[in-house]
Amino acid sequence: MTDTAANRVATALRYRKRAVDAFNEAQAQYEIAVLDHVTARIVEAYPEATHLTFDHYTHDRTIELHGLWTTYRDCTEELVLDVRRDADTTALDLDELADDLTDALAGLHSAAWSAVRPDPRPDRRWVLDLPPADRIVRIAELVRVHHPHAQLITVEFLGDTCRVLDVTCADVSESGGGVTEPIPASDEHPLWLEDTERRITALARQIHAHPHLRAQYLARVGGPAERKAFLLLPQTETGKE
Repeated sequence: MTDTAANRVATALRYRKRAVDAFNEAQAQYEIAVLDHVTARIVEAYPEATHLTFDHYTHDRTIELHGLWTTYRDCTEELVLDVRRDADTTALDLDELADDLTDALAGLHSAAWSAVRPDPRPDRRWVLDLPPADRIVRIAELVRVHHPHAQLITVEFLGDTCRVLDVTCADVSESGGGVTEPIPASDEHPLWLEDTERRITALARQIHAHPHLRAQYLARVGGPAERKAFLLLPQTETGKE
């Protein structure tokens, strides 16, 4: 292969990779947009709803809704809408919601799967946590339950996963006024409970898929190939789990 031909192949490959990256980013943005639209319609009808349960059929990747739930501060749950029992009395178009969620969760690596977890009940359904109105505020609340003076966290995005690398806190000592050394995450000394990590990283992934939220709250560390970023935390009241 001549140098000219080799350069042409390399250039075409580079453009192809850019196109794939742009497509994947647009797809993730669409999946989270659908998730937010579904959430907005549910919360409009049932402001107390915090999550929904559904069946996912792997053979055709379709969704069948089961129910809408609310979670109280003491972690107890209440079923606020039973799809089979209340389908004729609700103002929600449940078939349309199921179709939208089927669309959002169609891909194995869909960004919308970040909002999904297995249902702990023995029926093996799935739970979709409805995203909060302000994701970054919720992350700050979760972080500050364990680190009350946290100012930012460092996150790493690898493929369709995310993890928290460390937490940086304000120095509140008498001689302080700056920030402390970052507190790293480790297997021996986790930053918080596993469920808290799951919730924080799920919301961070969703922020990453939103161009305007990503631009507002994520500051990339290093060069274009670097997958680490600072997630800046807004001021909030004392966090609550």
